[in-house]
Amino acid sequence: MVHLAVLRDGLELPYVEQGDPGGVPVVLLHGWLDSRRSFDQLMAVLPERIRAFAFDQRGHGEGAKPADGYGLRDFADDIGAFMDAVGLDAAVLAGASSGGYVAQRFAVDDPGRTLGLALLGSPRSLRGPRPRFADVLAALEDPIDAAFVREFN
Repeated sequence: MVHLAVLRDGLELPYVEQGDPGGVPVVLLHGWLDSRRSFDQLMAVLPERIRAFAFDQRGHGEGAKPADGYGLRDFADDIGAFMDAVGLDAAVLAGASSGGYVAQRFAVDDPGRTLGLALLGSPRSLRGPRPRFADVLAALEDPIDAAFVREFN
């Protein structure tokens, strides 16, 4: 079942949740151009002792699409606001691809709320050469063609 988390300034982000309410809280963070649905197969096999949350980050999937606020720190701030909205004091953050950048930024900014980090196919640093796909992403404009997204992924 899809729920709706209402963050600060009324930002609405849909999410799914499963597992024991007393279990280890894990927030799953998808990469750019993706959505919470990228974790459907993973969530299907997680043990009950994991209380997993996957939400559509701003501008992605069915999440709110504000006119601005797409910096790394904005996405990281949304994690804390999401955790507040669902009643989590702290959680393990699992960031896939560029979702790992967001997880790392949150962990640096708010280490007391970060129980651990799992970086899934995500570099640990933004230092070094710019990834080949960065120019492609920078040139995207709404609406993004669904065929492009399928091919890109």
